Amino acid sequence: MKETEVKLDEEGFEEIESSGKSPEQPAQSGSGNRPDFRIVQTDRDKNGNVVYANVGGMWRNISKNGNEFYTLRIGQLKLLVFPNDRK
Repeated sequence: MKETEVKLDEEGFEEIESSGKSPEQPAQSGSGNRPDFRIVQTDRDKNGNVVYANVGGMWRNISKNGNEFYTLRIGQLKLLVFPNDRK
């Protein structure tokens, strides 16, 4: 697989911490806020029933330029997720 490096700061994507509580821009911190999406891992209990274990979450963010992206957290791993809208 070919690796490519993308300069995100040139695209105008910069994660910002918002302390506002307005509906348009809720606070975006990695802890304490309810994620927009939950990340779960499937497992089975001793009776064979499916059990879902929460392993992380994904929060919606808006960059300073108004571009939308998501912050994905799984344990200590933090990733930025961008829409694949380039043509």
